[in-house]
Amino acid sequence: MDYSISLQKHMRMLCKTIGARPAGSAKNKAAVDYVAGVLRQCGLEVRLQEFDCMDWKNFGAVLRVDGCDVPVTASEYSLPCEIEAELCCVDSVEALQNAELTGKIAVMHGDLCKEPLMPKNFQFYNPGEHKQIIALLEEKNPAAIITAAPTKDHIIADGDFNIPCAIVSAEQLDVFKQSASRRAKLTINAERIPSKAHNVIAAYGKQSEKVCFSAHIDTKPTTPGALDNASGVSALLTFAESLSGKEFPFQIEIVLFNGEDYYSTPGEIAFMSSLSTEYRLAVNVDGIGLKNSATSVSFYSCAPEIENRIMKRVEQTTGIERIDPWPMGDHMLFASCGIPTVAITASDIFSLMGSVLHSPDDNMEKIDIDILSSTARFLESCADGWERDKDIFTKS
Repeated sequence: MDYSISLQKHMRMLCKTIGARPAGSAKNKAAVDYVAGVLRQCGLEVRLQEFDCMDWKNFGAVLRVDGCDVPVTASEYSLPCEIEAELCCVDSVEALQNAELTGKIAVMHGDLCKEPLMPKNFQFYNPGEHKQIIALLEEKNPAAIITAAPTKDHIIADGDFNIPCAIVSAEQLDVFKQSASRRAKLTINAERIPSKAHNVIAAYGKQSEKVCFSAHIDTKPTTPGALDNASGVSALLTFAESLSGKEFPFQIEIVLFNGEDYYSTPGEIAFMSSLSTEYRLAVNVDGIGLKNSATSVSFYSCAPEIENRIMKRVEQTTGIERIDPWPMGDHMLFASCGIPTVAITASDIFSLMGSVLHSPDDNMEKIDIDILSSTARFLESCADGWERDKDIFTKS
């Protein structure tokens, strides 16, 4: 089997033919249909797990201050607006507490924009400071919010937050502070459309005990998502193509989550609502194949015997190394339930957060097909030989 040809085919389909595929969109549905078709052709039994979400449409934004246009972008999932109002700059929780914002355009910067704020109904992680800021904004009730952050991050990206939000570069902050009129006109052309999306769950074998291989299929709205996460999906599709005729002591389950890059992770919540107690191991793949980077594995809730078994495969594979656990991503769904879990990613992926990932720059030029092929072969090697090692996965 030529891994490179298969991986290139899947990557081109997801990144170029389909492109950005946020949950709820028509392109997301096209991606789901494509991967489900590939898995069925591989002989796997496929089911689609449906959930509610929204298809957010962004038709652009316009901002004028003192008669001059200022570059602006709508925050993901923002409501539309067309308003002209007084500006009020706030840079800290204390300033926010003391500000009178009703009917004004609040310009957030400084400490209020040091990191993206967790969506108000995000179930898995939500710091108290984030909750405080969101609650204060809702209490103060500005007509709209503009965030001026030093990175490309959307500070507020929340479909449950009902104050229109836009983004400018921190370099534009003086435009607001030095404005003669202290007023601005903001137009956001956007729409929230109720929609549905699906997780793809595929099974190879009929055994009750399962080993799960997972990756997320969705992207942010403006990125082809090569690293995040067409690479992981393509690796699992290629892995599925290698299964035909093989026998395992466990059912091999391939789960393609939908919604990891959606503000409320609805696909993950839907999956968790029916999580099986029969998982013996979960392997999540996200952000692999990065040029000039090793591939990493990390372990969660794993017995030493499981770690040792997989580390033997690591030592036999060039370019794969072990790193410390990192508590972000779909692997934590399994780990938090005590299921032995392995996360596979590019070792250098973390340096791309806030720059390449979630942006148009996350394209196929960032992918090394040889590294991606090596990782796909590593997945296959991890699955081989389980009939000899079944005892180490047996729950006490």
